[in-house]
Amino acid sequence: MHDLSTVQALIDAHQAAMERFDASPDGTIPDDVVTQMDTTAAALCAYRPATLEGVHIKAGYMISCFVFVGGEGGDAEFTRADLISGFLPAPTA
Repeated sequence: MHDLSTVQALIDAHQAAMERFDASPDGTIPDDVVTQMDTTAAALCAYRPATLEGVHIKAGYMISCFVFVGGEGGDAEFTRADLISGFLPAPTA
């Protein structure tokens, strides 16, 4: 169950950052909001879920978020290689 709580915590952190981004007045985004959004997105992208359920939850969120898949007239923040590597099994020692 630890895996699912980790995936959900990463999603929750990114959603909170996105809410701050969306709530920024007049399109003026403070630097700390951009940093929070970038940091939480990178953490979620890099995290490799240990369970199939974790993969499904992560993928479901990422496919719905323009940061990961791009949006109208915008490019995604991550390369395909970045996105794919976050779903591959962790390297063994």
